Amino acid sequence: MFKLIDSHNHLQDHRLSPHRAQVIADMKREGIEHAIVNGTSEADWQDVQELHISNPEFLSSAFGLHPWKVKDRSPEWLEKLRHFLKNPRASIGECGLDQWIIEANIIDQVAVLRDHIKLSRELDRPLTLHCLKAWPELFALLKESKPIPPFLLHSFGGPSHLIKPLLKLGAHFSFSGYFLHERKRKALENFRLIPEDRLMVETDAPDMAPPKSLLTPYQNDNFHHPADLRWSIKGLAELRGESPKCCAEQCRSNSIRLFALTSVS
Repeated sequence: MFKLIDSHNHLQDHRLSPHRAQVIADMKREGIEHAIVNGTSEADWQDVQELHISNPEFLSSAFGLHPWKVKDRSPEWLEKLRHFLKNPRASIGECGLDQWIIEANIIDQVAVLRDHIKLSRELDRPLTLHCLKAWPELFALLKESKPIPPFLLHSFGGPSHLIKPLLKLGAHFSFSGYFLHERKRKALENFRLIPEDRLMVETDAPDMAPPKSLLTPYQNDNFHHPADLRWSIKGLAELRGESPKCCAEQCRSNSIRLFALTSVS
């Protein structure tokens, strides 16, 4: 059984709370040896930290202000973020830009993301970025801010023409099994273009479930179970013409390097 690292999920989500111990046991049984748990707002940063403290060998923490939560931030949000990033193993995320949501204030989102990027440079921590329908704005901000530490574009669904310019800025790209849905074929094809040393895999659980045609034993109607990562990477490997084992090993190595996972052998 090949080993896997889930480069992006939300195990702190309330939908997983009643099942979390079993979910983590299932993940380990399926060869997932480590996972990055991403906070999204001041309201869940403490939960993310407690998950890491309770299982530090298996879970790493990331703290950020998701663009959907920007409007709800307190005046002290950046000070609070600094507090949670005192853990030297913590990364920054999930943060980013999103114009898919109704009444998106992109100017406010850009200002908040600029603060995350400054913090990333100051602390030399990788960033995990979310982007929907705001690729020109994100690329302009990243280009303006260079050099910055390497960053992860989670569940990358951007245009193919930006892949090479983003690579030059330090981008890594994570694949979600959600892209195996037929309606996501265009986004899926982009993962043929990404160099092997910049590729990772993620679940984004408890959302973004892969299609039911994968026939994993963990499918349910209540939440996306992250233990299905093994089946998702098989789909990615098939797309790229690789063996699942080789694809998993490369993605694992990339995650260890980007997130400095010294506890993972």
